[in-house]
Amino acid sequence: MGLARLNGLFAAYKPPGLKWLHLRDTVEQQLLKGLNAPKPSVPEQRVRFLLGPMEGNEEELALTATSVPTLTNHRLVCGPAFTSLKIGVGHRLDIQSSGVLVLGVGRGRRLLTDMYDAHLTKDYTVRGLLGKATDDFHEDGRLVEKTTYDHVTREKLDRILAVIQGSHQKALVIGAVYARDTAAAAQAGA
Repeated sequence: MGLARLNGLFAAYKPPGLKWLHLRDTVEQQLLKGLNAPKPSVPEQRVRFLLGPMEGNEEELALTATSVPTLTNHRLVCGPAFTSLKIGVGHRLDIQSSGVLVLGVGRGRRLLTDMYDAHLTKDYTVRGLLGKATDDFHEDGRLVEKTTYDHVTREKLDRILAVIQGSHQKALVIGAVYARDTAAAAQAGA
């Protein structure tokens, strides 16, 4: 299989605590390992004329036609056939985040831009710990404040989350209207 035929998009799960770059590099190493794995073909044979003693007469030398392997294309001489591979990442996830990372190889890398421009819906799940504040907002950050949280009820939390969700939906609608108007203006000017 040649490198030119390796094209496409695929998804990989990134667990929390792993950098997206490390995941991409690991995928690249595994693909290269697979590309370089097939057994090399039997070496090509060449005819060489070797100088050696004549049969029956050790004092005289003669040229003898001998078949020898050509090692110029051998893997131990040339090294692996494929040493690098370009892999694109559709989006980057924070080290503490987990989720699906979309990767593109070959012509699939161009599709990553199309996916980004399509503004596909993303779904997020947020976990939080009430009563503690850290310097970097991560659970393993340096603790800067600790307090009680028994005054927080499910109803109050649902109300605040509804306000946040509503503001995001409003921004989404305004963005969609702006995109529609911009596209209509561009089409009218063309």
